Amino acid sequence: MEPQIELRVLELLCSRLCHDLISPVMAVNNGIELLADDEGEMSAEICDLLTISAGAAAARLQYYRIAYGLGGQNAAPVGLPEAGRLTRGLLEDEKIELQWPADGEAGVEPSREAMKILLNLVLIGIEALPRGGALKVSFNGPDMVISAKGVGAALRDETAAAMSADTDIEALTARSVQGYFLNYLIGLQGGQTQVDAADTDAVHLTVRLSA
Repeated sequence: MEPQIELRVLELLCSRLCHDLISPVMAVNNGIELLADDEGEMSAEICDLLTISAGAAAARLQYYRIAYGLGGQNAAPVGLPEAGRLTRGLLEDEKIELQWPADGEAGVEPSREAMKILLNLVLIGIEALPRGGALKVSFNGPDMVISAKGVGAALRDETAAAMSADTDIEALTARSVQGYFLNYLIGLQGGQTQVDAADTDAVHLTVRLSA
């Protein structure tokens, strides 16, 4: 029987989701209010705001549907090209350059479970780039690797602690729960994570899943 995830972890994940979605959703709401009061002079600008904000909310929902939920459970698993499209959508308004494997370049096609792990690993990589930079996704045999490089690139202490095997669930926050959830998913597949932060302004995270 698979280990069950704690209710507190689910609550924190929901808090994190709401935090990430509130900005674009509120921007759409504000745009609609402005449009209702506008006499025509700013209609084009407001419509642009609505388009950008709605697009950002939709991109995040599409990504989180696969990373956190059962999206596509009854359909064919999401492949690497589609996962790359979802990630680019998530990063549309971020100062992060994404380097994603070209079709066939990875040499592997991750399973549904491995893809969920990969998308959650990407979220850790994004979090490690508070000032932007480059995020590279690659595969080395059985390993999936995320490399985050940029000024100030670092894995936050609380995230690193949340990824450890002896994490105190009561000490988790909405910011650190992502690390815990990633470690939980990797554990379900009998895998392990290696963090390399020896280089200045760079973090490399490697996940190896059991065969």
